[in-house]
Amino acid sequence: MQWDFKTVFQSDEEAIENAKRYSKLIGSLVDELEKEKELNKIIKLIKEIEDSTDNFSKSIQYAWMRYSVNTKEKESQKLLGTIQSLESNVGEYFAKLEVRLSKLSKKDIQELKKIAPNYTHFIEVIEKRKKHLLSKEAEQVLALTSISRREAISKIHNKLESSYKFKIEIDGEIKVLTPEEVKALRRSTNSDLRKKAMKTFLKRFQEDSLVITEVYNLVVKDYDLESKIRKFARPISMRNFENEVSDDVVDSLIETTNENVNILREYYKWKSEVMNEKLTLADIYAPITTKARKFSFDEAKEIILDAYYSFSNKAGDIVKSFFENSRIDLYPREGKIGGAYCIYSTTKLPAYVLTNFNGDMYDIMTLAHELGHGLHGTLSKKQTYFNYDTPLTLAELASVFGEFLVFDYLKGKLDKEERLALISSKIEDTFATTFRQNFFTNFEIRSHDLISNSGYADWEELNDIYYEELRKTFGEVVEIPQWYKNEWAMISHFFETPFYVYSYNFAHCLVIALYQKYLEEGKSFTKKYLSLLESGGSLSPNELLSKVGIDISRSDFWEKAFDFIDSLVKEIKINYNK
Repeated sequence: MQWDFKTVFQSDEEAIENAKRYSKLIGSLVDELEKEKELNKIIKLIKEIEDSTDNFSKSIQYAWMRYSVNTKEKESQKLLGTIQSLESNVGEYFAKLEVRLSKLSKKDIQELKKIAPNYTHFIEVIEKRKKHLLSKEAEQVLALTSISRREAISKIHNKLESSYKFKIEIDGEIKVLTPEEVKALRRSTNSDLRKKAMKTFLKRFQEDSLVITEVYNLVVKDYDLESKIRKFARPISMRNFENEVSDDVVDSLIETTNENVNILREYYKWKSEVMNEKLTLADIYAPITTKARKFSFDEAKEIILDAYYSFSNKAGDIVKSFFENSRIDLYPREGKIGGAYCIYSTTKLPAYVLTNFNGDMYDIMTLAHELGHGLHGTLSKKQTYFNYDTPLTLAELASVFGEFLVFDYLKGKLDKEERLALISSKIEDTFATTFRQNFFTNFEIRSHDLISNSGYADWEELNDIYYEELRKTFGEVVEIPQWYKNEWAMISHFFETPFYVYSYNFAHCLVIALYQKYLEEGKSFTKKYLSLLESGGSLSPNELLSKVGIDISRSDFWEKAFDFIDSLVKEIKINYNK
């Protein structure tokens, strides 16, 4: 199952022409807006800029999709480079637009909101950015140089990992595997294979330590310098601002997660006893039973659709359309990027999902996760482009909720041994989304501080920071091999989107609260939830969440999520002994 690119554009040339046409149009519209003083005409121009940007974004989506499935192909590399150059021009135009709107008087701002209430949140965000905006000329320079700064530099890391191949002996046969296929071996029932696979995988990054270290330092310096000149209190504050969440809320999430690592340690102590072996980090996703069930794509499809339909026919129909219209690129192959994602860059195109499906329970959850994103992207098309996307803090909401739906559905379809394996896998996925992302965040905060204060962090220094954060999380319960110290080098978000990772933890804790409300309220909750997704980014996160009775500013909010995670650990321990 692969994407059909002709459903987006007939050719790369058509995508490039589309981008050129709308880039030029956006530029001329922004030039008009800079001179315009009449508020009604300003709103008219904003609407035209919005629609043109929406159309331009079709080319962005197409280029990333083409590149993702074959990072080694020269044509896809050239296409992405061309589109990104044009995107930097659009970024320059938007810098001018923001500066122009930020100079409007308070009276004019209030009048604009009355004339076009649909743009209230869009205008309010620009108002808040005012104190972090630079001069028009400085903003233009930052926008124009974006193609040669951290976003471009991070692609070196992406290309390196995508090019890796691994020769590993499995059942007496030498196999050549992609990075995703090697990482999937962490869930093998063979203890020796798990360790061999991860040692082989991580040592490969060691071979490119010089390049990876330089790339990471450049990304961090670029990001931190921008945060400094924009007058943010800390580097992470710039991401928090983009996510429309306060430093205090994020700090509370990080602190609460740090304080609850005993839940993770308790679980892995129990798992070690059940498996009768001292677990290493290579074993933390190992199945607790040798009965490792594999699922065909058709089985995975049926499970996911049944789960979404049990929640809502509307949600089920949307998810089904991804399968029916070949909007899923399913299997790993050489040159394809690792991991999984859902892309919806424009309201003019449907959402598309990419995964690296290997057939285990984890892969079903991953597919369910990405289809949750697809549901969100489809429902939020009710909004116009400027209100379409959500901050990262809410971007993972529908995806994690979808995982919970499939988890609860699948539990009732399995025998005891398989059900325990599923609960175990769910706990470990929850840990991966909360505790793991949190020590990633701790690593980022410390590595950014080190590089900012000393000017550079070498490979060993970064390894040591990462190792210390691993120890703070796992303690003595899990053995941490020395070759795991450089695991940070495989985390693409560190390079591509600094401080992205806490959004997973944020969303998971948030979804736990939402899912508990669903279990309490039943079908009456469904309508409110779908309405929340339909709202896209038309309101601030606090305003959106208030629609479903969630208040993330409460001091005990995050703690309640970890109480729920603790209950999952207690559940499996009780059920295992029955």
